[in-house]
Amino acid sequence: MSRPEQEPLLDIARGDAARSRQLRSSLRVLRERTDNPQFRKLLDDVLAGRTGLRDAARTPLFDQVVSPRVQQAVEQFREMPEEEKQRRAAEAEAQLERFREEAESSANRPEPPADDDEPDGGGYLRPSW
Repeated sequence: MSRPEQEPLLDIARGDAARSRQLRSSLRVLRERTDNPQFRKLLDDVLAGRTGLRDAARTPLFDQVVSPRVQQAVEQFREMPEEEKQRRAAEAEAQLERFREEAESSANRPEPPADDDEPDGGGYLRPSW
């Protein structure tokens, strides 16, 4: 039985669970901030592991929605004071470290015992009385 909190690793994270979590967090923000239902569906597919991020990023839809945001972010970054750039870089590193700690913590957590008679492992949550 797999752990419920386990998420599929994103293909471009190269097996790095923390980097994958950081990317997933960014994809969730993109998903929340778009009003494009097709783009939302595409991100849902990536987040659920049905589509690879690399494949999604190669679609015209992804380019259409993300490219203007990237351009805007690049312009904002260019105008940003050096101290702000450093502060944001430190925040991103701290976030990645938190994700790394969470990934290590969840990897060390024992899996609940499975009940082979029930497909959902029902014996684990069933009262013992």
